[in-house]
Amino acid sequence: NYNMSASYLSHNFKDITGVSLMRYLLLVRIRVAQEYLEKTSLPISEVAEKSGFNDVSNFGRTFRKETGYSPRQYRQMHHQ
Repeated sequence: NYNMSASYLSHNFKDITGVSLMRYLLLVRIRVAQEYLEKTSLPISEVAEKSGFNDVSNFGRTFRKETGYSPRQYRQMHHQ
């Protein structure tokens, strides 16, 4: 136990990286999802779950917002 509060950690993370901890985690989840979409044929719902998203519709909205493509479009672009 390092006796560090969540807000202290989050603040320092942003100071060091320039991005909030929550934003960083979201970007990591999107990158993981991209890997699954590129390299597997798992259903989108499984990709969402394995990437740390609890809700498939939220995953779809977030993925589109971050990449400009729906998960299905992204997969099609990388499976030609």
